[in-house]
Amino acid sequence: MLITISVFLSLALNAHAQIDAPAFQSFNKESGIAHVSIADIAEDKYGFLWLASQSGIDKFDGYTFSNFGMWGEDKASGLQTLLALQIEASKDGQYMWIGTFSGLSRLNVDTEMFEHYKLPASSSLTKHVINRIKRTEDGKLWIISERDLYTYNEETDSVELVSYLADTTSTLTDVALLGKTLYVASTAGLFKFDPIKKKLESAATEKINITRLAVAERSTLFLGTATRGVCLYNPSRKSEKITAQCTSEVHGLSDNYVTDIMLSAKGDVWVGTESGLNLLTSFGSYTVVEIPLSEKEAGNERVSSIFQGRTGLVVVGTKDDGFAIGNPGLSHFQSREVGDGRIIGSMTSYKDNKVWVTNEKGLWLFDTVENSYEGPFTSSDARESDDISSDKLLGLVYDEKRDNLWVATRSGLARLNKQTSQLDIVAMQGKAGYSVNVDADGDIWFGGYSDGVFVFRPSEGRIIKQWPMSLTTRILMEDKENAWLSTVSGLHLANKLTGEIASVSQYTDKITDKTVVTWISRSKRGGYWVGTQAAGLFFVTKDGNDLSSIKVTQLKRESRLSNISIGAIIEDDEYGLWISTIEGITYIAPNLSSLSYYGAEHGVLTTGYYIGSVALTQNNTILFGGAEGLTLFNPLNVVSTKWDPSIHLTKIEVVSKEQESGKTFQQKVSLGSTVSLDHNDIALSIEFAALNYINANELRYAYKLADFENSWRFTDAKNRVATYTNLDPGRYRFTVKAINKENEWSSNEAQIEVIVVPPWWDKPIWRTVFLLTIILLLSSAVWFRIRTLKKRSAELALKVEEKTKDLEEAVEKLTLLSTQDTLTGLKNRRYFSQRASAQWHEYKRHNHTFSLLIIDIDHFKRINDNYGHQAGDIVLTKVARILEDNLRESDVISRWGGEEFLILLPSLSLKEAYWVAEKLRKCIAETSIAISRNEISVSITCGVADITDYDSIEACIYAVDKKLYRGKESGRNAVIK
Repeated sequence: MLITISVFLSLALNAHAQIDAPAFQSFNKESGIAHVSIADIAEDKYGFLWLASQSGIDKFDGYTFSNFGMWGEDKASGLQTLLALQIEASKDGQYMWIGTFSGLSRLNVDTEMFEHYKLPASSSLTKHVINRIKRTEDGKLWIISERDLYTYNEETDSVELVSYLADTTSTLTDVALLGKTLYVASTAGLFKFDPIKKKLESAATEKINITRLAVAERSTLFLGTATRGVCLYNPSRKSEKITAQCTSEVHGLSDNYVTDIMLSAKGDVWVGTESGLNLLTSFGSYTVVEIPLSEKEAGNERVSSIFQGRTGLVVVGTKDDGFAIGNPGLSHFQSREVGDGRIIGSMTSYKDNKVWVTNEKGLWLFDTVENSYEGPFTSSDARESDDISSDKLLGLVYDEKRDNLWVATRSGLARLNKQTSQLDIVAMQGKAGYSVNVDADGDIWFGGYSDGVFVFRPSEGRIIKQWPMSLTTRILMEDKENAWLSTVSGLHLANKLTGEIASVSQYTDKITDKTVVTWISRSKRGGYWVGTQAAGLFFVTKDGNDLSSIKVTQLKRESRLSNISIGAIIEDDEYGLWISTIEGITYIAPNLSSLSYYGAEHGVLTTGYYIGSVALTQNNTILFGGAEGLTLFNPLNVVSTKWDPSIHLTKIEVVSKEQESGKTFQQKVSLGSTVSLDHNDIALSIEFAALNYINANELRYAYKLADFENSWRFTDAKNRVATYTNLDPGRYRFTVKAINKENEWSSNEAQIEVIVVPPWWDKPIWRTVFLLTIILLLSSAVWFRIRTLKKRSAELALKVEEKTKDLEEAVEKLTLLSTQDTLTGLKNRRYFSQRASAQWHEYKRHNHTFSLLIIDIDHFKRINDNYGHQAGDIVLTKVARILEDNLRESDVISRWGGEEFLILLPSLSLKEAYWVAEKLRKCIAETSIAISRNEISVSITCGVADITDYDSIEACIYAVDKKLYRGKESGRNAVIK
């Protein structure tokens, strides 16, 4: 039984180096990035990632990408050219330095305004292509442009030329500060900068193409080369060659062309090449692990840059596939395949830390220490069958006392023949098995798919007991006579001698015959752990053999464990619980209150684990098997890291209304500690994000506007916007926190003060003056009115009656004229615009969605030409009636112009609106219109759009109009969604 969901986990293990390599999450064009070719990566003071690419630079907050391209009329709005080659943060993270094909620019991350710097030229041929921007350990910023070496002077806010390479056929590639000496790499070898002479002097005799430099120790450098891989070099040893200590393709490096080198905080060496990402834990031979970043075949990932942020995340840019993020600090689990297959159906522990494993290719013996395997061992039936062998080998148990391996297969009960190394079916021929165990007497308990549970006695070659049962997921021996049977219809205790079987449901209502029990194991606390499918985790105890004394306690009732399938449970030496589930691996601390989830970012297979596919070796290594391989780990090596991401406000927008025209417009507000609104500002929206790049979509958020609301509002990662409308004058404080899938709230929070300034007439003194003036005016008006009424009461009453009647008629006519199309009787464009605007505000405020539908009568000009304009008017009127008769009262239809009709469908999604359009199209097509003595048929073409895909009514109307024209171009009489 498979408990799985589809998620890809990339992890590679090298047989020579046991390295906890992180799992990476990929981001590409589908994620929203402007371009998949990432040249460089940096991090600003907030922790946001910045990416240089062929489409400018992108800012990434974990959810959305904000792109900055070429400048427009304002040069401070963008880059000099679109192709960005380098990006580096200032020391305080306030600025981003960007190198392009046209020079050097700097971006203020708060104002999002650019400055552009002029580079002094060493010769008239200088093109100012920026090859490298790097800040060395002393905080100094260095810029390389072809042969020229520059530095930034903070005092003068200018870029100064410090030296250049005399060889016109070579270029500079990188810099590194080793001690007090600045080393400069080039395509012609290694140089060092003489600050007195302002010259680059040769630092090595070998003229080798060096691509990257990284400081290893006080006296050594890592050199990335174009032909020799990565080399360790000590410049102080004059006689030593650069290539004396190199790790290349011969030692397992993915490619000899090194594109980037990064030394992590823990001392690991990350090497990017033209063919992939590599990790070295200690420099020397056979220590290279090639780490895949995505589903792409290993060796085809062209790495361009490697970056590690302040939180320890490793970000890897590629030349073709966007970028990927991994966290080495979370890499405590190793996941891999065994043999030629990946679907790990069952496992059982063997000797010397080895484990018997079944997958779709057969039976394997896996050595957890040597990370090697033997096999496959299969039966003759399995080899001759066309079915995959995972359908044949399902349950395993190793009888250590008798040195026998028993296998429950689709074809019956099998035993591994030690002489032939094959599986021989010895009993239950033709009966499909799922679980198997052996008792103290050597009798084999065989749990079937649907044939029940059997007890087979090998010494006599016969079945001594059978119970008709549903699928049995696990068999746990209670003693040499009794066994617990976990099934898809509850939990049972069976006795092989008496044949008695009892259901736990007779003594508790927490585990019933409808409960799918996936697991049962004995607890070190004195009881049993019981796992289920979406019914929770239980701890079961009883007094001796008295089943009526059973007590069942559910653990973590409110957690996710109560809603997902549990595959297996292992209790470690510290009494902690390790649980395989449909979503990954869950850990419950010994206090049974703290709960942790481990997913793809930790190296866990999130594609799900099989029920009962588990093993525990002699050195306490735990193995869980699933659809994408197995995961192995030692609980002592799993270190819990505190989850506490920083929270930031990413965008603030205000909707304002012009008092004179009544028009509304939206504007972006600069981020700061406060935001001020006046009486013309009718709506405020605040967007936020937690810097949790790998699991960003699993987070929830809680936010509150103090002094406006008392309780927290909750939202998910897809709706990270808080919107408030028509706030009363006053001071408010907006606060937002993040919540992870363990329901743990972040200690960090983002806040901003909101100040709503009242209009001048709404201040206390002017309120008083205004009130007194109104009272005085009202008193005078009342007195004057009474006097006038006494003199003209009769005459005025008559005139009022006449005028009122005339006015009502005039108003009715004016209203009709201003909102109705005179020809068709439908509402006109003005009325539709008013209704659409009101519906838009309902959508923004209450998320009441709607769709738009635009209709055009096909070949209408031909009707006018052939039958005359009067016939055209008849067709317009008839079509209008058909459309109106087939819509709801709540729908709004208008004549938009000429032969076009625009319809607003409240509360309908794109799919629902599409069927409405189809219905209208068919009604029109099936109707004949009488014109003079002729019967003509007409058809319509429709465009449909959902407002949720657009940021304004105008954009949505534009979209349906474009779809309408697509329909016209594709042959008319169609609905385009």
